[in-house]
Amino acid sequence: MSSESVSNNMELDTLLKKRLYQLMTAEEKEQPFSFATRVGLGKSTFHSIWTKGSTSIHKATAKKIADATGANVDWIHKGVGEPYSANGLKVAQEPAQAAQSLTVADTDGVDMAMMIEALTIVEDHLTAHNKRMDNDKKAELIVSIYDLLCKSPDASSSITTMLKLAV
Repeated sequence: MSSESVSNNMELDTLLKKRLYQLMTAEEKEQPFSFATRVGLGKSTFHSIWTKGSTSIHKATAKKIADATGANVDWIHKGVGEPYSANGLKVAQEPAQAAQSLTVADTDGVDMAMMIEALTIVEDHLTAHNKRMDNDKKAELIVSIYDLLCKSPDASSSITTMLKLAV
């Protein structure tokens, strides 16, 4: 896939494209076609949206993007509602930014440094292996890795095994 950046020749000229841009990581904003790989979109589908300027997508395509990013499917599909639910964690953010966006009430008893590390481990593994997970399964994996890190910060072999089994 092409890795041309938005600033090179891709303008955010449709509402759909603007919504997808909001779901991209910083790296994906520089190389938008890597977003398609992460969320599991085919070359032609993403090319139609990003390069040809399609203004709509099938609901199933929106669901695939929602599953990979944690965003609301109706917002992706038609721009209805908010990008994320009130209790949602913006997955497209960098892990440190996502964890910092939690309120103090949400973090009582949680070691945020360990949570960020667990989140980063999972995201890095998924990215490195070009894999994706349903959000609920990803959350369970992150919590399991967090628990391992809290019990034993040297649990790297256990974490590696857990990642291989889960993904």
